[in-house]
Amino acid sequence: DEVTVDLAYSTVEVERPPGANRAYLFAPSAPSTRGGTAIPVEDDRWVVTLFGLHGDHPPTDPAGVGAFADSLPTDDLVSLLDDHEWRTTDVAHYPFPSSLRRRYEAVQRFPEGLLVTGDAVASFNPVYGQGMSVAALDALALHDALAGGRDGLGARFFGRVGDVADVVWRMTVGADFEFAATTGPKPRGTDLFNRYVARVVDTAQENGYVSDRFARVLRLEHPPTSLLAPGVLWRVLAPTGLVGDA
Repeated sequence: DEVTVDLAYSTVEVERPPGANRAYLFAPSAPSTRGGTAIPVEDDRWVVTLFGLHGDHPPTDPAGVGAFADSLPTDDLVSLLDDHEWRTTDVAHYPFPSSLRRRYEAVQRFPEGLLVTGDAVASFNPVYGQGMSVAALDALALHDALAGGRDGLGARFFGRVGDVADVVWRMTVGADFEFAATTGPKPRGTDLFNRYVARVVDTAQENGYVSDRFARVLRLEHPPTSLLAPGVLWRVLAPTGLVGDA
């Protein structure tokens, strides 16, 4: 399966004061195709990445990067770029045309002694930052599959990996289909789930319980179905003012 998003992102590194450990994430939300993130990393740095979908790509020069950051609905990222020294004036730029899902679990015969994992199984829109988490879950799946011996290893491994990839595929590809320009096979139920997730995100801005549950889903600690648990469902769908922050 291939879902086209025509994404590109530009990345720079800036100085980070000791103790300033806050991270920022501003995901694109239709109709806005732009977003960005700032991640605190070692050596007192922030890695600042700006991204744009469907051809609305960030520039590759420092001035253009600053202007792109200034166009976001919040000034946090442009303030980081303006107020902190850049480690380098080179802008790293990377295009990502489409998400890919290769269904090895459907292959009837697969060479013994060979497996496929990570991005070679499923390559997701990097905006959501879940590719390495999926690769780690693939490694756990391999551990479990090897516990049963090497006979039929491919079928057992790909079955486990397929289950992991399908969950994240529905999440990331479903979010990409908020944009009319996204093309490719749309998972069943995407539009309905997107409308519900939009309410989850709105509720999470003010409700700590929902915010925590939503973050756990994004980090792949809990499955997306956990957002339909009664404790979340009530807080998301209740009329405004009836539910507190707890």
